[in-house]
Amino acid sequence: MARLSPLSLNSKLCTLNSFIVGPALLISSWGQAQPIADPVPGTPSISGITLQIEEFVQIPGSSRSAPRARINHLKPMRDGRGRVMVNDLRGPFYVIDDGAVSLYMDFEDEFPRFTISPGLGTGFTSFAFHPDFANNGTFYTAHSEGAGSGQANFTGPVRSAPVALQGVIVEWIASDPSASAFSGSKREILRVDLTHTIHGMQEIAFNPNALPGGSDYGLLYICIGDAGSTIRGFPLNAHRLDSVLGTILRIDPAGNNSANGNYGIPVDNPGEIWAYGFRNPHRISWDSAGDGKMLSGDIGERNIEELNWIEPGRDYGWNEREGTFVINPEFENNPQNGEREEVFALPPNDEEFGYTYPVAQYDQDEGRAIVSGFVYRGSLAGALAGKFLFGDIVNGKIFVVEADTLQQGYQSEIEQLELELDGQKRTMLQIVGDSRVDLRFGIDAHNELYLLEKRWGRIYKVMGVSGTESEPATAGKFVNISTRAYVGTGDEVMIGGFIIGEGAQQVLIQAVGPELANAGIFNALADPVLTVTRIDTGEVLIVNDHWGDDPEREQLVRDLWEGSPNLMDGSASSAAVLLLDPGNYTATVEGKEGTTGVALVEVYQID
Repeated sequence: MARLSPLSLNSKLCTLNSFIVGPALLISSWGQAQPIADPVPGTPSISGITLQIEEFVQIPGSSRSAPRARINHLKPMRDGRGRVMVNDLRGPFYVIDDGAVSLYMDFEDEFPRFTISPGLGTGFTSFAFHPDFANNGTFYTAHSEGAGSGQANFTGPVRSAPVALQGVIVEWIASDPSASAFSGSKREILRVDLTHTIHGMQEIAFNPNALPGGSDYGLLYICIGDAGSTIRGFPLNAHRLDSVLGTILRIDPAGNNSANGNYGIPVDNPGEIWAYGFRNPHRISWDSAGDGKMLSGDIGERNIEELNWIEPGRDYGWNEREGTFVINPEFENNPQNGEREEVFALPPNDEEFGYTYPVAQYDQDEGRAIVSGFVYRGSLAGALAGKFLFGDIVNGKIFVVEADTLQQGYQSEIEQLELELDGQKRTMLQIVGDSRVDLRFGIDAHNELYLLEKRWGRIYKVMGVSGTESEPATAGKFVNISTRAYVGTGDEVMIGGFIIGEGAQQVLIQAVGPELANAGIFNALADPVLTVTRIDTGEVLIVNDHWGDDPEREQLVRDLWEGSPNLMDGSASSAAVLLLDPGNYTATVEGKEGTTGVALVEVYQID
């Protein structure tokens, strides 16, 4: 029997700081439709790349039963020493220093109303260290507290909706950024009422590509789910610009023009809300090269798991769309127009609604909940360069798409990666030895990747790849690369990984610093030092400081380099011309004598 398709309701009301005035209500009905039984037919193909992983650390258990440790993130501390941080949703916050795990703080000691019950979206959910933490000691956290624990800055527009939790963002200032245990001060930034105990405060993060003096530097992105408002029968609490539920915010923690005066709303924002229309924007990350796109995985309801390219002001459709399909936002109250498990084809007039659709999606034949990861720009696994890795939380499958080829409005092909641990191919389910993985991804200051599993609290590091696509004979033709980043002190060097394939290749490698000031780059690195290393042997091929300090090298660079911009005469930038055999290489840039600043590493093929 045919079923009426759901009405499409797009309630774009006034924003929190009134950049849109007045309502715009668009309603359309396009007759009868049948729910789609298999929204995304087929299955991702096996890519031919196998991730070689090894156990990195075991996080202490916070429970005697599984999941033993509800670890949620692994991120760099940005302290100049290469330390990374891991949070447990139950409250512990750990610092990992050269493989040693120690307790930095515990949220149960810090917040009397801190709650981890009933799991799901509760607890210590995320953290973000300021890019200048080594100097200012500043970082931010997200956690949950019981309903009514404090004065909420945001509550649901539908006043009859229940409040199950509050999500809280806190700023911390460490008195000693180099310490292994926190001491210092904290202040609350904002507090949000949440309708349910799921889909609450998710990832908070800084754009790692933002440079000092740039418009995005020091601005905090905050992911907030729809707080289960749709499944509790209050769909009008989300998918609107006068509600922070189902949104990504972008705020200035150092500002004060917000309603509560505790943070700022950047002048180049489209509103207090950066983007909206999400069910559960669980993770965000930025490509540290390429075009620097911001990507987020949005966990679906009962059909579609989606990967979105996030751009300001866009509407990503939930709770009227799930992936590239229609869903009835009133499935809890009016299931006759479409039940929770059902999705429908898009209407003929779909363009009128202005939704932005995923750049990749899979249905729940392949997994139950997407976990977003990172575009690989490290040096240990060169065959992954430029690939965005993500996976499924429940079954632990790991997927990949090509980051540079993603296009708004088109769904890219997804491939699946395989895993190898201790010389044997194994799935994450086999590694965990349970029916659920609880997969997460992590990243360190060198853009190397980690896999986290909550069942036992183990963390694995991606050490390389094997398979046909990673062999030098099939690595493909070498192409030019260019990567810009901030070079700090200690371990916060910049590393550009590249691959030479199909025979020996002559290349020009440059570490550019002073010339960037002429291009309007603030805080250019005054004296970069370049080191080129072959990864598989560990052999250091050259260390160069000042490209013109050797007349023979200087002349070789001048003879081969015919493009623009040229290195300036007498510049402290570094360069080398090398004939390299097939293999994986890194070009590492650091500041001489501890100097810091923005540098550019470039590798050019010489024909």
